[in-house]
Amino acid sequence: MKKFTDIEETVYFWTRNDSSIISNVLLGNLEGAYKRAELAIGDNKAILQEYADGVRKAGSYFGDPLDYKMIASLKTRLFENLDDNTKKEKILEIAKKDISNIFNEMQPAKNEIMLYRSEWTEEIRNYNIGDMCEFNDILSTCITPYKEDTNYNFYRYEITIPKNGLMLELDQFECHNEDGEVLLPPMKCRVRNIRHSDNEKCKGIVELEYVEKLPVNFA
Repeated sequence: MKKFTDIEETVYFWTRNDSSIISNVLLGNLEGAYKRAELAIGDNKAILQEYADGVRKAGSYFGDPLDYKMIASLKTRLFENLDDNTKKEKILEIAKKDISNIFNEMQPAKNEIMLYRSEWTEEIRNYNIGDMCEFNDILSTCITPYKEDTNYNFYRYEITIPKNGLMLELDQFECHNEDGEVLLPPMKCRVRNIRHSDNEKCKGIVELEYVEKLPVNFA
C-alpha cells in the first residue's frame, strides 16, 4: 500500500479540520492552535475506533479511495501517553511541517486569475477604496463564488492574483475537499472597488488587488 506523500497528507488534513490549527499557528495564537488540535485528536480517535468496531470499513469514507492511507496518517496525529509539554511540541511540529509543505508546493499562476472568498464577518464594512489590507494566514479561496445559497448574511472578496502570483490549486490532489479550492499565501492587497450584489444575503462585494506576499515566521 502506497502512503500519502507529504503534501497529500497535509492537504487531506487541511480539508478536515487542521486548517484552523495552521491558521492559529501562523497568527501566533498557540493556545488556540492547541485547543483546535485537541478537537482534531478527538475526531481522529473516534474515526479509528469506528474502524476497530467495524462501523467504518476501509475505502468507504465518503467513497474516498485514499482511505487506507488516511488510517495510517490518522495514527501519526494521535498523542497517546504524552505529557502536556511534549504534546504541544508535537502539535507544533506537525503544524509547522504542514505549513512548509503548503508553501513549498505553491506555484506561480500561469495567467492573471480572479479568486473568490466568502466572509461571514462585519469587518469589511470598514474598508474604503484604496485601503490596504493584510491577510496574515493561508487564505482558502475558490475559482467560483462559494456556496452563495446560504441562509446567512455574508460578504464576498474578489481577489485578483497577477501572473506569477503564488497559489496552490487543491483540485490536483485526489484527497481535496471542495472543488475549485485554491490556497494563497499571507499577502497584502489593495481595495480596488466595493459594490453591491444582486444576492440579498451578500451585503457587499470587495474587489481586492494582490500587492505582495507577506513574510512569514513560524519557526
